[in-house]
Amino acid sequence: MVRQSVPFLICIIYLNVRLGAAEPAPQVSATQPGVRLTLVAEHPDLATPTGIDVDDKGRVWVVATHTHMRPDDYEGPSHDEILVFDTSQVQTSQRQVFYNSTTATMDLELGADGWVYLAERDRILRIKDLDGNGTADVEEELVVLTTEADYPHNGLSGLSWHPDGDLVFGLGENFATPWTLAGTDGPAIHGAAQGGIFRCSADGKNLRWIAQGLWNPFGTCVREDGEIFAADNDPGERPPCRLLHIIEGGEYGYRRQYGPESHHPFVCWNGELPGTLPMVHPTGEAPCGVVPLGRGLLVPSWGDHRIDFLQLHPKGASFTAELTTIAKGGRYFRPTCIAQDPNVGGSKRTWYLADWVDGRYNAHGFGRLWKLEIDLNQADWVGPLSIEPPTKAAQRAANLRSGKTLLAREELLQLAGDKDSFLARSALVALSRTANQWEIKDVLEWSAEDRVQATMALEFCQADSNKWLPLFLKDKNQAVRFQALRWIANSDLKAFLPNVETLLNGSEISFTSFEAAMATWNTLQGKPEAGIRDVDVLLARVQDKSKTPRLRAYALRLLPAQSSAAGEADSLPAKKFPNGLTLQLLSELHAVNHEELSLEVTRAAAGNPQVAQELLLEIANNQDHSAKLRAEAIAGLAAIAASHLKTLLKLTKDEQRVVREEALRSLRSIPLSAEQKEELLELTKRYPESYDQIVVVLEPESLKSDRPAFTDTKAWLQLLEQVQSPADIENGSRVFHHTQLGTCSHCHRHNGRGNTVGPDLTLQSQRASREALLMSILEPNREIAPEFQPRTLLLKDGRIFTGIRLRSYTKEQIRDAHGQTRTFDKGDVELIRDSNVSFMPAGLVNTLTNREIRDLLEFLLNNDDSDAHLNKRDVNSIKTSKNY
Repeated sequence: MVRQSVPFLICIIYLNVRLGAAEPAPQVSATQPGVRLTLVAEHPDLATPTGIDVDDKGRVWVVATHTHMRPDDYEGPSHDEILVFDTSQVQTSQRQVFYNSTTATMDLELGADGWVYLAERDRILRIKDLDGNGTADVEEELVVLTTEADYPHNGLSGLSWHPDGDLVFGLGENFATPWTLAGTDGPAIHGAAQGGIFRCSADGKNLRWIAQGLWNPFGTCVREDGEIFAADNDPGERPPCRLLHIIEGGEYGYRRQYGPESHHPFVCWNGELPGTLPMVHPTGEAPCGVVPLGRGLLVPSWGDHRIDFLQLHPKGASFTAELTTIAKGGRYFRPTCIAQDPNVGGSKRTWYLADWVDGRYNAHGFGRLWKLEIDLNQADWVGPLSIEPPTKAAQRAANLRSGKTLLAREELLQLAGDKDSFLARSALVALSRTANQWEIKDVLEWSAEDRVQATMALEFCQADSNKWLPLFLKDKNQAVRFQALRWIANSDLKAFLPNVETLLNGSEISFTSFEAAMATWNTLQGKPEAGIRDVDVLLARVQDKSKTPRLRAYALRLLPAQSSAAGEADSLPAKKFPNGLTLQLLSELHAVNHEELSLEVTRAAAGNPQVAQELLLEIANNQDHSAKLRAEAIAGLAAIAASHLKTLLKLTKDEQRVVREEALRSLRSIPLSAEQKEELLELTKRYPESYDQIVVVLEPESLKSDRPAFTDTKAWLQLLEQVQSPADIENGSRVFHHTQLGTCSHCHRHNGRGNTVGPDLTLQSQRASREALLMSILEPNREIAPEFQPRTLLLKDGRIFTGIRLRSYTKEQIRDAHGQTRTFDKGDVELIRDSNVSFMPAGLVNTLTNREIRDLLEFLLNNDDSDAHLNKRDVNSIKTSKNY
């Protein structure tokens, strides 16, 4: 086969290859200087390739999979092929079949003494050519995965070598099916529900589980200094895919058993939960490999058709990264695994990439092999080649994990709450070594913060749950109870179901604890995937008159208000009550005459105001109700304000300031007659404290006057400090959830209410300063966190859709600005581009008064409902959490 080159920004490859009657040849271009791609081989010489490596003779070893979801009419070998390409040939790469006896072969790594290591979905083996005839004639089984699951690419994969000679590999989430992993010696490891990273010796001994909480780490690598990295695929509803820094004892937050919902109290994706670790940086969609380059990493993206370079920068005991795309292809460029040629040095570097070609998961007969060359004299984007020495924090964390540094328990407990989550996790690992020696009477004397850390350390060391969990479930601090519930659910400890039911029915439980207890209860009932959204269970609790009004209110809050199925483009999703929740039931709940329950009734009614308008009107007009409840009802009427103008104008004269001002807020953008405007103007004399709310109804453009530039955050802070009245968190909450003004809850969740397009803002006070939060409101496009960057799809019929990418295969799937999932056939998509425009609307402050902006900030910074995440470190940098 003739090789073809792709120099920087010049050539685009148009291969005379037919993938099908209407399928074009691939398009691949370099996007950075010093980058060159060369086609080495393609179908029919290889098909659907995965694992790849290069030997000291420059020969490329690659797995050609013929068994990956093999169609009935597939024409090809009955087993996968281990192919060797001799790239020294000038015109044609000589192809040799080294082995063809495996199935669902996911990776390949060359070892010492002629051994070739392979990862099948359910075992790791090594093969060798003993007689020198060019084909393997001996096979040794090293690690065996025993499980009922058989999906090809969520089992074993991600082979790499540690400098000390150990084999590192990954295990996918395995559909949450229980599994047993056994090496060639020692006890087996048992697990379920999550992916992880493992290591063993080259002959399969000393197998151990070193990191957990992953989805599918299809690619791993180990630098020469022993730092381990993994390219972890995302679970669809929790984008993006992530680059992880793997440490011994690391916990990365994911649990497959809890289902596909984008929110679950015991699942996180970027270190949001105590004891979990954040990603280094998001990657492209479906990364299958990762290899070192200087102080960074090369990561191919199967779904985004590109190759990225992530420049690493030390941050405490871990790293951050900057992403640069160095090559970009079209629809039929789908790079999987990548391996460096060890024979090329100096100012040149060479890698080989396997290319799956087509977006179909099943074996389809197409595949390519690429050579990637980087000229370091031209590639100024690479940076220094030498690895930086570890930071003091990184060295300290490593010593804590290894046991080289021994600290007193008090010091370890303090470090376990450190803002550097990698240092904190390392301290937790060190704590767990002696946790089994702790006495209950001593732990009871510790501070609440220390008891939280103790709960996690005891779970990590698999301490006696019967000894400790009854104690923690009764702890006065709900952060401790939260961690106890998390322990029970993650380990599926069904014996504690009565304890959980007792807690779930407690009259003083907070919403956060209720949510956690609800998820735990569903898990112990054999329905972990139900999470907190089991409609039948929630409705039963709402209807159960034996439950306290507070518990019924919590259950009502968790009932979903809208479907995730997409409707018309650019239209708000239709909200409707779930089956069983009727106006009659809402009225009966309101008649219980309990403030907290009535508030949730009002908010539920506000989710469907057209249907529930009579109930909302009754609450708004009834002066026997609290001002807070009436204001919530008025806010609920805002979406249909034009239909109730007379009532709202009447309420602008209410003696209760909260009621009056909420009615005024609902009138914005509603056309008023001259007489109505005159009546409102007269109110400025009667209620001077409401002047700002009245004026903005009469003169909406006044909000743009006498204000600093959006880029001057400090001037805005000074402006807000001049607001005379005390901050009103409840007013800030209504602004946040307002359907016409703040509209924050269209994208964000807060204490169980709202949507999950952007980040959950319940714990925003622990993640960002007032200045950083205000900056993100003023300039939403200034720094869009990579995991929340929208993508715009132009369809061939001219329609345009924008959303956060969830999946990319033969279809494109996004979550739009309304939280709804939209799926498109790949063939219907003309163009996909990253959008530099945040979902958060620019100019939001021009719809709010200074007082409303101030109150919104106070709400976000001072209202998290609980201390369930007590002592949680600021694991998310401002860059990855503030803009959305």
